[in-house]
Amino acid sequence: MVTKNDVRRKRRQTTPLRKPAPVAAAKAVLKPGQRVLVIGAGPSGLVALKTLREHGYNAICAEANETIGGTFHNKTYDDGVLVSSKYITPFSDFRWEDASCSHPPIEEYLDYLGRYVAQFNLEPYLYFGLRVDSVLRTSSNHYTIRCTYKKFASKKLQSKSFNAVAICSGLHNIPFTPIVKGIEHFKGISIHSSEYKERSIFRRKRVLIVGCGETGCDIAYRAVQESQPRGVCMCVRRGFLSVPTALNERVPLDTYITNLFECAYQHRWTETLKLKWTFTTPFIRLAFLLGTGSSGGFNQWDGTLPNVKRGYHIINKSTAIMPYINPQIKRNSWFGRNLYHFFDRHNMYPETRVVKIVPSIERFSDDGTSVVFTDGNIENFDIVVWCTGYRQKFPFLPERSASLGGQDEALPSEHMVCSPGELTLAYIGFVRPNVGAIPPMSEMQVFYWIHRLRGNLPSGAPTTYKLLGLERTRAYGVDYGAYMHDLAREVGIAPSLGYWIFHNPRVAVAYAMGQSYITFFRLEGPFKDSKAVKISGNELLRPVLDRGLAGNLLFVLIIIFFGILNTAFWFVEHLFVRPMQSLWKKIIVCSSS
Repeated sequence: MVTKNDVRRKRRQTTPLRKPAPVAAAKAVLKPGQRVLVIGAGPSGLVALKTLREHGYNAICAEANETIGGTFHNKTYDDGVLVSSKYITPFSDFRWEDASCSHPPIEEYLDYLGRYVAQFNLEPYLYFGLRVDSVLRTSSNHYTIRCTYKKFASKKLQSKSFNAVAICSGLHNIPFTPIVKGIEHFKGISIHSSEYKERSIFRRKRVLIVGCGETGCDIAYRAVQESQPRGVCMCVRRGFLSVPTALNERVPLDTYITNLFECAYQHRWTETLKLKWTFTTPFIRLAFLLGTGSSGGFNQWDGTLPNVKRGYHIINKSTAIMPYINPQIKRNSWFGRNLYHFFDRHNMYPETRVVKIVPSIERFSDDGTSVVFTDGNIENFDIVVWCTGYRQKFPFLPERSASLGGQDEALPSEHMVCSPGELTLAYIGFVRPNVGAIPPMSEMQVFYWIHRLRGNLPSGAPTTYKLLGLERTRAYGVDYGAYMHDLAREVGIAPSLGYWIFHNPRVAVAYAMGQSYITFFRLEGPFKDSKAVKISGNELLRPVLDRGLAGNLLFVLIIIFFGILNTAFWFVEHLFVRPMQSLWKKIIVCSSS
């Protein structure tokens, strides 16, 4: 129910730097009470199930495995921890203040998800052991599924017909292993990272890790603890950007950013020219260089990208591997040996516990034990672990799967959530932030989907969240804060800073000086939650205060600079550009008549 206060607040959001929320259409695409199938009971599936039911839809969730958690349960490995913090990872209305540390273990996150299910009574609507084999669209808002029940399935569907489907099967579902010449001759162990569980398999072995993402770095770190001396190599094709998850235990990396003039109240010229990213890049690289000796990443002396720029890369936060990569490089530098060796102090055996960076594989040799790299070097290995990611495929959508063959399947045009021609089919959780967490982004995607199902039209505003790099993940790689705000503005749930400055300054400071936490987008609008004000003014203000005076002073100076710049752009546009455009149109009309 939209109240008069919500209407007034929405009007206040219409500032020179923001556009009003779109006007609702007359007819809903999906009505409350109609049946929705959610595929997958990972974090994205759980928040989709809960939010859909909360807003009146008859949703149930099909999960092929016997428990919740998705990738966090099925593909986790020894000593796994979250790379996103306890502030940004949880959902909007069920927080995680009792987490043991800023980046808790995976087991603790699974416990959090279990408590989430209990809190919102989702258990009756979860169907475990139900594998969806195909989803067939029979009419504009009608789908029929074919499914398989596994032995441990405890209940069956009463009907296999649904009015809408939410695909929450996850980015990390179908492993991708490249075809390399001669792999059939390899006599050792060859596994995909999704199969890895425990580091003892590397004991006294020679190990090759193919890939340098977070999983690749995680597994390389575990391998170097167990392998033969100098027995671990890691294939790095283009490079990676290494940055730690936290500056210290109290200040996680993903809280060290602001919304004001970064994602909110930013003039379109500033955004189009990406001035914030361009301006801050040299300062970030200078801080890396002076602080750790390398401008290519935090304490990253090898495996660097050719040209590090903000807004181009998905950050690799698995930094425990760097003390095992760096020593062989730092020994050739006076600064490395005498000044920056401090960062590698956790490697007690720098001469033997080494991870060697190697280029791409050219082929496996015929003898079945060695690998030839593109630089001509040859190394022997006992184990190869392919940390080469996953295919974006949906085998239960047969028509779409067949049309694209072996390539990754395209995501929908509207924010990677849905398509105008088939609003009743949503893709939730198929997005990868540069710094952030997928679960809260999934919650925002569900808000957007419900917004469209209710008949609201898209605003047509240009998106601001796409990363500029050329990585394979470019199709779904986004800037976290920009993505959250773009969708929030579409739905009409972006906070009005002017309102909160006068009604609750703690909330205003937390929002302006903080990260784009999902709870901020439940302060007002159609998905308003009564607990959001308290959470925002207390828990989410804490990361801002924990930065200390120096950290916040830096952000205040940046905000002042970009506040002046955005204001100047606004005056130039309204006092000069628009009048000139209006005059030019009049001249054209007069000349044509």
